[in-house]
Amino acid sequence: MKDLRLASTPRSLYSDKRQNGRILVIGGSSRFHGAPVLVSNAAYLTLAAMRVGAGYAVTCVPKSILSPVRKLSPNLIVRPLSGENLNSRDLQELKGEAQRADCIVIGPGLGRSRATVRTVARLIAYCLKLEKRLLIDADAILAVRSLRGRLGRNVLLTPNDREFHMLSRAGLADREMRIDAVKKLASRLGANVLLKGHVTVISDGRRVKLVESRTATLATMGTGDVLSGIIGGYMTRNGNAFVSAVAGAYLQVKIGDLLYKEKGYHAIATDVLDYIPRILKKYDRTTG
Repeated sequence: MKDLRLASTPRSLYSDKRQNGRILVIGGSSRFHGAPVLVSNAAYLTLAAMRVGAGYAVTCVPKSILSPVRKLSPNLIVRPLSGENLNSRDLQELKGEAQRADCIVIGPGLGRSRATVRTVARLIAYCLKLEKRLLIDADAILAVRSLRGRLGRNVLLTPNDREFHMLSRAGLADREMRIDAVKKLASRLGANVLLKGHVTVISDGRRVKLVESRTATLATMGTGDVLSGIIGGYMTRNGNAFVSAVAGAYLQVKIGDLLYKEKGYHAIATDVLDYIPRILKKYDRTTG
């Protein structure tokens, strides 16, 4: 529980929504419309997001899926991109949104077309120049290969095994290999890396944290996207990518325990959203 307490930040009694942090989520394509919404809702419900974190969440998706995304939740502010997939025509508008955001989550469901990957790389480079807190997930991880230099301590990558291997070419056959590979990649990139799995490995290149699941309840599609939303929510408020990653991974494990008791192996990703406040409410603090 100390990891959740460490990541928690108090909310001022006199604050407004923008003072409680603004998160920008960029995702989706004509093929994948659910992933970016799950991320926004996770950020909306986490302690570091709408519960005790980001008071303002903006989701940017291609206009081809704008209507179904808006229908999925009345709590979301959804902004359209120009076409069926993210492309260079969207870059200027996204730069403006990034300037206003405290944290940017980019990647879920974007797809891997050349135009999208090139645009993501340019947007990430812009965010790095602004020293923004940045969570790079899923398809956006492909763009990291074209970036030069170190990413910085404000950046977190959240790959699965396949995405991690694409970046590092390291073997992941056992726990020790996974720990060593994550630490080395984080050190090389000068960033934070969270390798998803039954045992989630998190490193900033020096420190390493392991968060082990006790059930397979959340071994289902969409839960990785929700995890990125939880962590992005924490990053929006406390500004520490490593602390946020550890807290987010631990929170999801605790939620998995609760879901297993109530639903067994019949939970889905959206179930996680309803359980976030049950755990985080005890960490609520108010300042004058």
